[in-house]
Amino acid sequence: MNTNEEDKKLAQVLKQGAHDPGENPWFTRRVLNKLPEKRSHGSWATTVVYAIALVACALCWLMMWRGQDWGAITVRDIVYNMMMGVATLAVLWQTIASLIRAADI
Repeated sequence: MNTNEEDKKLAQVLKQGAHDPGENPWFTRRVLNKLPEKRSHGSWATTVVYAIALVACALCWLMMWRGQDWGAITVRDIVYNMMMGVATLAVLWQTIASLIRAADI
């Protein structure tokens, strides 16, 4: 983003017009007391539940492909595959997100 001359002039005017707030040892404590508490980003239990759901999805895929009649693929088979794919991707996404939150990255 390019800064034009007006932005530079405005920044200079604001710097010149600003005053020093001075030292106040209670400022930091008062500000920190007003901040909301840090939220928990999940726990290892959440990650374990998502991992179990991911294993369940994998087992459903195995059962589905073992029971597939390869002679005739129906619309029901295609819809079921699409739904399982979406569900598996959602669980995989949540598992990865849970791992990232647990690692606090």
